[in-house]
Amino acid sequence: MLHDVGKIGVPDAILLKPGKLDDTEFAKMQEYCDFGRNILMGIACSTKDLRRMPGGEIRLSRSPILHMAAVIAMNHHGKWDGTGYPAGLKGEEIPIEGRICAVADVFDALGSRRPYKEAFPWDKCCAILEEGRGKHFDPRVLDAFFARQTDVRVVRDKHADP
Repeated sequence: MLHDVGKIGVPDAILLKPGKLDDTEFAKMQEYCDFGRNILMGIACSTKDLRRMPGGEIRLSRSPILHMAAVIAMNHHGKWDGTGYPAGLKGEEIPIEGRICAVADVFDALGSRRPYKEAFPWDKCCAILEEGRGKHFDPRVLDAFFARQTDVRVVRDKHADP
C-alpha cells in the first residue's frame, strides 16, 4: 500500500477528477512517484534544512522494507518499452520490484471502481494486461501473474470493494 503514498502531494482536484487529465495535470500527477520515494526514504528536507532542526540531523531509513517500498514508489509506473515515468527506464533497467508492482497496480486499478470508471470484470482485466505484454509489462512477470490466477482471484475477492 505504500507505493502510492506520494499521492498526498497531489491536489484532490487531480486525484479525484472524473475525466481525463490534461497535460499540466498529468505532469503534476507524475510527481507523486518522487514524493513517495522521498517520504519513504526520509528525505523530506535538504541537508542544510536538517542542520537547522532541533535535535540534530535526521538519518535516512535503514529499513529494508521501507527501502523496497521507496524503489516501488519510484518505479511502479515504469513501462517495459521505456515509455513510463518518472525516469523512462526500459526493460530490466526497471527494478524487478517496480515491474511486479506495475502488473499488480494496473490489475487492481482495472478491477476497482474509480471516480472516472466502474470496475472491469476479471476477463477484461486479464485481456488488458495481456495487451500490455512486452510494451507496458515484463512478459515474465505477466506469465508469473497468470500462473497464479487462482491465488490472485482469492486475494481479489477477499479485498474487493463492497
